Amino acid sequence: MTATRVRGKQSDRKRQRSPRPRQCRADAEVKTKEVACSKRKRRWTVNDVHNSVLKVFVWHVQPNYKQPWCSEAQTSSTSSAWPIRLNGALRVVTNAHSVEHAALVQVKRHRHEQKYVAQVLCIGTDCDLALLEVPHADFWKGLEPLEILPGLPKLQDSVSVVGYPTGGESLSVTQGVVSRIDLVEPLRRTRTRQEVKRYAQTGVTLLAVQIDAAINSGNSGGPVVDQKGNCVGVAFQNLDGDEESAENIGYIIPTEIVQHFLEDFLKNGHFTGFGSAGIHTQALESPVLREALGMAKNQSGIRVKAVETAGPANGIILPDDVLLAVDGFKGVRLPASVFIIIIIQIGNDGEVAMPWGRVAFNYLLNRHYPGEHCEMQVLRREGSPKKITLQVCLERNRDLVCADAGGPDATAGSMLPRFLVTGGLVFVPLTMPFMEAAFGENFAEKRPAEMPAELLHLLENGHRRCADHEPLILTQVLASELTVGYSELEYEVLESFNGIQVRNLRHLAELLDGSKDTYLRFGFVSKEIVVLDRLKATQALASILAQNMIPAARSQL
Repeated sequence: MTATRVRGKQSDRKRQRSPRPRQCRADAEVKTKEVACSKRKRRWTVNDVHNSVLKVFVWHVQPNYKQPWCSEAQTSSTSSAWPIRLNGALRVVTNAHSVEHAALVQVKRHRHEQKYVAQVLCIGTDCDLALLEVPHADFWKGLEPLEILPGLPKLQDSVSVVGYPTGGESLSVTQGVVSRIDLVEPLRRTRTRQEVKRYAQTGVTLLAVQIDAAINSGNSGGPVVDQKGNCVGVAFQNLDGDEESAENIGYIIPTEIVQHFLEDFLKNGHFTGFGSAGIHTQALESPVLREALGMAKNQSGIRVKAVETAGPANGIILPDDVLLAVDGFKGVRLPASVFIIIIIQIGNDGEVAMPWGRVAFNYLLNRHYPGEHCEMQVLRREGSPKKITLQVCLERNRDLVCADAGGPDATAGSMLPRFLVTGGLVFVPLTMPFMEAAFGENFAEKRPAEMPAELLHLLENGHRRCADHEPLILTQVLASELTVGYSELEYEVLESFNGIQVRNLRHLAELLDGSKDTYLRFGFVSKEIVVLDRLKATQALASILAQNMIPAARSQL
């Protein structure tokens, strides 16, 4: 059930002539800001599309998050990309994983031999998209940008995946049909392996379009076009080959996600992400449970079982509230400063009805940007059950063990490795890149024996105590006379320093710098403690760093 409210400053007479409700944004994107759509003078041919598909050459320098003062050996990869017109400027769109940790990015046009150096303007790790700039006029001569088709393709629509997969140098085209539209966890293909791996781990589930056409390594970042040559999505992953019936099943990033990413860049100059309320819910398919919560027979919704302490809904939404409906769309601007807010009813299964099917209600939150307010209707038991309307300022979802390595104060998607060495103790933030470096890319499935239970608990059940909370790990103890008796400690979760609970790496540095105590006392979640003489630790630090060829005691924090 959907309710529509109109806000504005019009007279009563004008309100009576309010415009008819517009078509759902899932079918036709409201053209309030056409960030990448342009009007064509003629219908494009297949050759026109082919000429606008680019090959990307990247040289990567991967940080070593286990020893973050080092880097891995340089590697190279190829992928695909395509041009767009963004507010009058010509830019290039590809996948984020294609250009991560890039030392050099070059692009080459179809049937051209020259490669041009490109610059990475923006990376959106959550949605696996990146925006490039090619500051060479010769590159753009005769190159036509593709048009982004607003909205979502329909089931059984024919589409073509165009790109440069591995195994050859020439352009490849595979055809298929749209077979499903659903939410998937942020996944990506690695540069060096053929299977799909989890990447973002941000807790964000984003919309993806499934097609029955293979998306091979190298196709990543290439356009997926309809029969008219319009871009309907970006190739980004193939279904894991270990799964049954996974052959020739691929996923594409739909254009509504692409437009969200592009508008985000235009508004903020960098990627800020997708909206989240920081709540955890329970389905209400049991009629007894619904009755116990005071719900009427004509009401549906989901129970709020927990609200994250550091989340945006803390203190606004309460545990045991029943979430009935959510503001489904960003404000649609109509003439004379009128806004239509579409409130979409949530089913007892936690899903909402869209024109293309039912989907988890989180999809509605993802359509907002961090910092935007989202209207929610809840049923709250204060004596008798009462229906109330609340406003929540959404934030980007950040799990405690975050995919971002740059820290709480860095921009979304920052992969800057960070560390701190004091008296031979090496501390790093606990992040997904660190977990992959220490325990392997598939650690979540294999659960290696050397991975402590404390890390697994933080990974699966940990929540931030405050907005800038990040767990710290003692990765190793550099052997020296100062650290005798502690050399066997590794992968310990830091809890406190000199009795003070540590929030993050910068906070630890501040506590160390300000300490005047005789001893440096580090307490860990495992109940182990390490105590160092403060003056001896300060005096020995330079020699310990030199002996282990570590260039500095701290990275940028």
